[in-house]
Amino acid sequence: MAQTGQSREARSHLNPLRGEIEAALDELGVERRLGTTVTEIGDGYAVLSDGTKVEADAVVWCAGITASELTRQISGDVDDLGRVPVDRQLRALPEVFVAGDTAAAAFDAEHTVMQACQHATPLGKVAGYNAAADLLGVPLRDFTPGPYVTCLDLGGAGAVFTRGWDRRVMASGAAGKEVKQRINQHIHPPVDDAAKILAAADRVHIELPFFPRDE
Repeated sequence: MAQTGQSREARSHLNPLRGEIEAALDELGVERRLGTTVTEIGDGYAVLSDGTKVEADAVVWCAGITASELTRQISGDVDDLGRVPVDRQLRALPEVFVAGDTAAAAFDAEHTVMQACQHATPLGKVAGYNAAADLLGVPLRDFTPGPYVTCLDLGGAGAVFTRGWDRRVMASGAAGKEVKQRINQHIHPPVDDAAKILAAADRVHIELPFFPRDE
């Protein structure tokens, strides 16, 4: 695995999540080349920027996430991920509400939401509700996200589940994988039942998402 970035402040002793990921990569036998990029891809190989030639049956390029270019038709003041600034009710312009990976919505006073399902789903619920409420002339609702979590599948090494923006590790390995599987089952919306669909649509803030526990 080659990665261009090599942030020292994100080393394992400062970032528990990174430590779990590095341990899983070690368990799976994945070699890392930080501060390195790929300069050439050929038939059965890749060449790294340090001159190393690596045999490869397949090369996977991970380029990160940015919002759709359509956001610039709404606002010229987008963030570094191309997202549109919105207020607490997800309004970007008087006639436009924005949700999902295109919305730079405030999570709290210090953080902006992540481009992930745990935020995109409630963003969509609130934006849809507020668009309809605005047309009907009834009160709008604020976006009130639940506590921030991270759940990363690590393949054969299990998964890691963290809470909070400091990413406190709550479960890893097989226990983390169990949480990840529960999340994957939980996030699918109900179908063919109007009452359940409406109830799910109204469920925006989840106090203890996916992992109830004593604190």
